[in-house]
Amino acid sequence: MKNSFDHLTASMASVSLACLVVLGGCGPQNGEPVAKAATKPAATQTPAKTAAAAPQAPVPVYHLGEVRHIETLTERPKGTGVGAVAGGVLGGVVGHQVGDGRGQQAATAVGAVGGAVLGNKIERDRATKVVGYKIEVRLDNGDLRSFQREQLDGLHVGSRVRVEGSMLSAA
Repeated sequence: MKNSFDHLTASMASVSLACLVVLGGCGPQNGEPVAKAATKPAATQTPAKTAAAAPQAPVPVYHLGEVRHIETLTERPKGTGVGAVAGGVLGGVVGHQVGDGRGQQAATAVGAVGGAVLGNKIERDRATKVVGYKIEVRLDNGDLRSFQREQLDGLHVGSRVRVEGSMLSAA
């Protein structure tokens, strides 16, 4: 069977293309969407700017949002060694109470090492201090922003806040 040129399909394609071209020229020519131009009365359309227009002061830009999460930022200093020594001695004494012979020696060594590690950790944890807060804010426009501050200044999860650039304040 020989493939023939389908005149009906070609005609439909030509008519569709012509309709698209004609409809493309029907919208407003000033760049506004069709729905906006149709609902906007002619009297309220923006007049052309003139050279004599008075300069306007810049409008402050800020966004409102809600605090979603607050993370405490801490600083954990290095241990002085006092905790490790005290933990090692205590762990060695406790380990020495287990078993006899070579088992007792092994338990003493394991107790001393484990006690030193645990004593160092306890010493460092007790000296940990808060250095700031990471505050996560969900803006009303849906954006998510994070801020680092040294103080919370009364902010808590659920607080309404105002964001101006990189500044965060209670709303």
